[in-house]
Amino acid sequence: MNTKDIYDKITSIIIEMLETHKANNYSQSWYNISGDSVFAKNIVSNHVYNGINQLLLNYLKQKYHYKFNRWLTFKQLSELNGKIQKGSKAAMVVFKSCLYFDVESERNITKLVEHMQKSNQSTEHLNLKKVSYLKYFHVFNVSQVDNLPEEYYKVQEIEKLTEFERDERAELVINGSGVVIEYAPSNDALYNWAKDKIYMPERKQFVSAEAFYNVLFHEMGHWTGNPSRLNRPQNNKFGSKDYAFEELIAEINAAYLSAMLRYESRITNNVSYIDNWLSVMKNDKKFIIQASSQAQQSADYILDKSKVFEEVKAE
Repeated sequence: MNTKDIYDKITSIIIEMLETHKANNYSQSWYNISGDSVFAKNIVSNHVYNGINQLLLNYLKQKYHYKFNRWLTFKQLSELNGKIQKGSKAAMVVFKSCLYFDVESERNITKLVEHMQKSNQSTEHLNLKKVSYLKYFHVFNVSQVDNLPEEYYKVQEIEKLTEFERDERAELVINGSGVVIEYAPSNDALYNWAKDKIYMPERKQFVSAEAFYNVLFHEMGHWTGNPSRLNRPQNNKFGSKDYAFEELIAEINAAYLSAMLRYESRITNNVSYIDNWLSVMKNDKKFIIQASSQAQQSADYILDKSKVFEEVKAE
């Protein structure tokens, strides 16, 4: 499977997620990364999957009602004498790789460069051309595999907010970021690029703490794009590709932040945004992958400002 095929497969899954949400009249989340674990991870290595892989694996967890957010490769489950349940299909995990070519001879010298890099040797004297591409491998959810060690099936309780009360760690994230927020009775939430300020309705207008934090984290996602921070394009025209791209970054940023704080997160139910994402992504296969990558940078930027980041990582 080449890079284009990988992009196509990922895009089709994301479009399925959005269209399913649309068919349900926007009454359910199309992106829910709560449950057994904060993020999808490899149960053997404890590696937490990055970027677009979080989006894909968590969607499959939700779609197939997997009890766990734990994944492992065929080799790993085989070494543990695990048995894949009949009819189970593997999920795809993607990662970036690259090839190195000598500019003059056009010879592939990837193995040489990788050896030098591993040996901490300088490659500055080489006249290199670097070509990036996507690679993939497959993983299975623990729920699809029998006969694994007992501890792999143990269920962890996840804290969820049941009342609209302030969440201590969420407040630390907000206050630690340095973001300026103005609250007033209104029906709109927005980030003003020119004033570098977020405008929010009163807290008591929100139906739940989850709803409040998800909306605020969305606007904080926009806030990170300011030239003084991550410097993304500003003042994009509504309905344009750039506008949709920025909205998706903000939405996935909100989901990442909420997941790190261990309570349920749902993408904002906004018909015009959903429709726009669909139309744009069908014409640009890299769109969702790039948006997920920048959303992760956005969430990391916000979390780095508070002690909550270290606290959650240590758990």
